[in-house]
Amino acid sequence: MRSVAITALICGVVLVGFRAGHTNAAVTNCGTASIGPGAVGYKSTSGGARCMLAAYLDHCRQARFRLSLFGVDTVATRDFRLVMISGRCAVAVTFSFRVVPQPAHVTGQGTCARLRAIGRSIVAESCKGHGVPATISLTASAP
Repeated sequence: MRSVAITALICGVVLVGFRAGHTNAAVTNCGTASIGPGAVGYKSTSGGARCMLAAYLDHCRQARFRLSLFGVDTVATRDFRLVMISGRCAVAVTFSFRVVPQPAHVTGQGTCARLRAIGRSIVAESCKGHGVPATISLTASAP
């Protein structure tokens, strides 16, 4: 079990409820990415959007990723999670916004039916929900 935990730590996987003899539910932490002032271009940790796409293509392996869009005194955040809904893979997304130093508030929530690469970009498509556009980029500030 110790070697499994060490391997999971190295690979950025969080083990949830691991017990010998039972299937473990692992969530891949694809890290965070930042766009805007203070984040020259697109900076990511732990694989970012490409990690999410790899998890999606790997039979909807559970994963999470956060994209933060910085302004001068604002932060817009997009949290993405891969989930199974009625036997189909979906991307659950939550949008939040904050004006520093105020706390963040949720501005949109929904799910997207697909995740795919378009050139160098990764996008979630066929999105539905409150305050969520039909297509959402995981690699750029535009929806």
